[in-house]
Amino acid sequence: MNESRYTWRSYSLVVLSLLVTLAMFLLDPIATATNEGASLPMMVFIFIGTLVTVIGIIFVILSKKEQSKVALIALAITLVNCGVIAFFLFVGLMHT
Repeated sequence: MNESRYTWRSYSLVVLSLLVTLAMFLLDPIATATNEGASLPMMVFIFIGTLVTVIGIIFVILSKKEQSKVALIALAITLVNCGVIAFFLFVGLMHT
């Protein structure tokens, strides 16, 4: 009975990657509303959430007891997030 199945790790990685995406979209409106007070904690959450998601995806994909289809969805979302982060870092470094 060694069936591979989805566990809480796969679903939590999808939720975390969606929360990081939501934080990226809401960074400017929340920073404007709070006079830039909440922007640093949100940026830290974005970077740490992306790192945790990537490390978690590696563990899920390498696991023999867990299917990786849901983790691959989280990987796709995380790669888009990494691309957006890299783009804004590149643009920010080119204009300083």
